[in-house]
Amino acid sequence: MKKFFIFAVSCILSLTACADHYQLIKYSELPVQAQAFIQQHFNQEDISHIERDREGIHYEYNVYLKNATEIDFDYQGNLQSIDCKHTTVPEGIVPEVIMSFISLHHPNLFVVEYVIDYRHQTVELNNEIELIFDREGHFLRMDD
Repeated sequence: MKKFFIFAVSCILSLTACADHYQLIKYSELPVQAQAFIQQHFNQEDISHIERDREGIHYEYNVYLKNATEIDFDYQGNLQSIDCKHTTVPEGIVPEVIMSFISLHHPNLFVVEYVIDYRHQTVELNNEIELIFDREGHFLRMDD
């Protein structure tokens, strides 16, 4: 009976630890590369809050700005995505080759979201059309 009780308490404690997926953190707790990105493109005063979220054995970081922009970084501080909702993604974040494609084929539109994954780069334009590019910035397809 005593072993069962210890086992049950251990299970409950481990489940509670797993249930707490994210925690609020300070700017200084972000990886250095993420801090540099924010300093380059935004003001630290614009940050509403920062969450650290466990993904497997690593953490991911979600930075929320006061204007509703959300910026996601991996455990090393590499940009994973930026969602500016209805405003344009700041200049210099989306690679020039992709921006050239957009200015040529969609001259009156702007990028509101930029996502990088292991195989693709995706931009969402302000008309809700998504353009998918490979890692080198070559256009692959359009999703609407």
